[in-house]
Amino acid sequence: MSDIVVHQPQTTLAIQPEQTRFTDQQVTMLRHIGVEKAKDADLQVFFHQCQRTGLDPFARQIYMIERWSKEGPKYTIQTGIDGYRLIGRRAAQRAKETISVKQPLWAHPDGGWRDVWLPAWGTPGAAKVTILRGGEEFTAVALFDEYKQTKRDGGLTQMWAQRPAGQIAKCAEALAWRMAFPQDLAGIYTDTEMEQADNRPTHAPQPVQDLGEQVQAPMITADQWEAIVNFGQSRGIANAGVFVSETLGRQLRGWQEITADEVSLIMNTLNEMEAK
Repeated sequence: MSDIVVHQPQTTLAIQPEQTRFTDQQVTMLRHIGVEKAKDADLQVFFHQCQRTGLDPFARQIYMIERWSKEGPKYTIQTGIDGYRLIGRRAAQRAKETISVKQPLWAHPDGGWRDVWLPAWGTPGAAKVTILRGGEEFTAVALFDEYKQTKRDGGLTQMWAQRPAGQIAKCAEALAWRMAFPQDLAGIYTDTEMEQADNRPTHAPQPVQDLGEQVQAPMITADQWEAIVNFGQSRGIANAGVFVSETLGRQLRGWQEITADEVSLIMNTLNEMEAK
């Protein structure tokens, strides 16, 4: 196996081996490319993963994605499947082990596995990928319905509709790499397998019944509503009330009617608008 040469660019943005955190200039650039609201603790975790994996955040080999939860913004550290391949091969080289990836297989409705997927078959039920590390096999299966990315109406997004086999194969390969190199890939996910995290619910949360009594879902706070308004304005939304009503598919008499579970849907929609 040929050596993988790692080139260290000598610029002010290059992360040096002796560094223990991002420099002020690096932080300024990181905030410029999308993590402007990240707290210092989030940046420290991100720095650790950048230095540990050897991936360059300024070349977008590794990046942080902001997603909203009921507790507020949360960051996921992501890379592409090529980043996983690079990390895995470097780890194998350090351990002086052989590494290879078997051709992906796709689950056909007849119960068999296919080494090629034809458009006439629709979407595969799953994909399977095996990685051989030092002669040991690590096989992962990714179910299509668990990883597909959907639109508001429940249909597949353009990429998942046009390349269903390729998308689910990348998810299966990512799982296999993480099985083969759990220490090296801990805490990092690929963009393809995380796309489902932005799926919208197909309907608004409904009140639940408990021992015959109606229990309402928890509502958001004034601080959360203010965060939505400010976040929306930063993305060009002038009327937050109209935008939220359209996003949730129902008329609101006031922000107090928004449930805590719906906050994530609203924030992810705003993020998607900015990404287009």
